[in-house]
Order: sequence, then C-alpha cells, then structure tokens
Amino acid sequence: GNPSESATTTVTDTTAPEAPTVNEVTSEDKTIRGTAEAGSTVTVMFPDGTTATGTADDEGNYTIEIPSNVDLNGGEDI
Repeated sequence: GNPSESATTTVTDTTAPEAPTVNEVTSEDKTIRGTAEAGSTVTVMFPDGTTATGTADDEGNYTIEIPSNVDLNGGEDI
C-alpha cells in the first residue's frame, strides 16, 4: 500500500560493432557502398591518406562519395 519512488538507470552499450562490409569498388565508381551497424559512422581511408565519412541508415546501409581528387586506377586497398 506504500509505493516507493521509481528508479531509473541508463544502459551503456559497451560492445563494439562488427566491422562494416564494403561492396566491390571499381575504378569507375563514384561512391562506396556497404553495410554496418545502423546509425554507426563509417570512415574510408584512400591510398593517399584522404578520408571520407558516412553514416549507416536505419537498415544499416551506407553510401560514401569518393572525393573528386581521389584517383582509383585499380589494385588499391581502401
């Protein structure tokens, strides 16, 4: 008959997300696409050190524009 005050706590996510997937990229592509944890930030580093960032949508899909000053000829790791 005598209810106490309510208590709350905040849950902290301490589990790192799995590495994102990256779809195949060709020298003709203007974007990089793949999947990652929904809402996560994905950063791509190009061979010259340039980086580009995108955010995965609610379904975990992301698209990152390849900067115009990055020239991919084939065989590079990104």
